Amino acid sequence: MLALYIILGIILFFVLLLSIRVIVFFDYNEELKLDVRWLFIKIPIYPTKPKKKKPKKEKEEKEEEPVQEEPKEEKPKKENIFVTFYKNQGFSGVMELLGNVKRIMGGMLSSFGRHFIFRELKCYFTVGAGDDAAATSMLYGKTCAAVFPVMGLITSTCRVKEYDCAVRPDFIKGEKSAVLRAVFSVRPIFYINALLVSGVKLFFKVVLKFLKGAKKPKQPKQPTNQSVKISKEEQK
Repeated sequence: MLALYIILGIILFFVLLLSIRVIVFFDYNEELKLDVRWLFIKIPIYPTKPKKKKPKKEKEEKEEEPVQEEPKEEKPKKENIFVTFYKNQGFSGVMELLGNVKRIMGGMLSSFGRHFIFRELKCYFTVGAGDDAAATSMLYGKTCAAVFPVMGLITSTCRVKEYDCAVRPDFIKGEKSAVLRAVFSVRPIFYINALLVSGVKLFFKVVLKFLKGAKKPKQPKQPTNQSVKISKEEQK
């Protein structure tokens, strides 16, 4: 009974540790800075401190006689498992498998987004293509088409407290610049749970079906010429 209490205490301890939020600080303004803070511990991810290089010891090069390799026998190549699955299940089987993967991954990502809390999410872009106003306009349109859908996805799936985003074309100087800042927090326990659930679903709904579908079905034996002759003689 004491051992059970100890095991439960250890599990509860790790659950409490994984329930504490991890805060990520992302800042880009010509230089990238990325830090992670958990409790009172702050870990700089980038830029990291440069490591001191140790002096390499000089090694004496020894001349080795070339060893003659014996020619290896070529083994027959096995058929690719993906090709075998496609031959056995056809196009509809492949599409069903991909649909299951998309459904499971989509559910996993949606559950991830619920537990993301952005305390701050800001991005400012300036786009320009020199003196060419037409090229600047095209670049401005491409930048807006790339930036705003991503920001819309983040704000619709995650909780964002402070948000600002702007894209500005520079027709005068034609310069480019980007400023990004994000501060968000996550609880690791939710992601471990979502990964475990999605992993089990992928195993039973995708991996097992794929392995079963990749097995070659047994083909019926075709009658030989001698058996055909014997059957004709019996009919006579």
